[in-house]
Amino acid sequence: MCLTRFRRIRFWTSWKWGGKMNNKCIYYVEGPCEQQLIAALKEAPERLIPGKIKVFNVVQNLIPKSQMLSIQAGTTVVLVFDTDVPQTSNLKKNLELLTRYCGKLKIIFLPQVLNLEDELVRCTDVRTAMELTKSGSVKNFKTDFCKMKTKDCRSMLERHKLDYARLWMAKTPEAFNFVENNSFQIKTL
Repeated sequence: MCLTRFRRIRFWTSWKWGGKMNNKCIYYVEGPCEQQLIAALKEAPERLIPGKIKVFNVVQNLIPKSQMLSIQAGTTVVLVFDTDVPQTSNLKKNLELLTRYCGKLKIIFLPQVLNLEDELVRCTDVRTAMELTKSGSVKNFKTDFCKMKTKDCRSMLERHKLDYARLWMAKTPEAFNFVENNSFQIKTL
């Protein structure tokens, strides 16, 4: 009886600490509109692998060390960011810190060329992002897009023929040349 109990504890310990890869995923998105888009694409049928979404601009801010230390080895970290401002120093520093503090990470980039609105126009059948939500301005588009229920957002994207394969695949501006185009690794087409 004692031996069996020991084996269970030992098995649990080796599973917990034995270095096996987990299948966790964390999305760091620039803002609430990107959060809405990622949430909509995770709806069934899933177009992206499931994971936790955190609103945090990795181009403008450094991820706190305390947050990095809580990321488990083997986690997939997905960075969603705009490329309209050629300021990349914080993004490069975040990549350096992620590799330093977080062991065995898989980092996936979802660069929006140049921003979310341009990305949606490129991958749907509309000429302006405002047509998606029938908004009067870009500011109203963002408000309307973020207010939508996740299922309604997904339906709207499908109604406008969102091409998932083209999403986040455009060539980034020169300042972002260090970013690997690996968005296909997170898609479940």
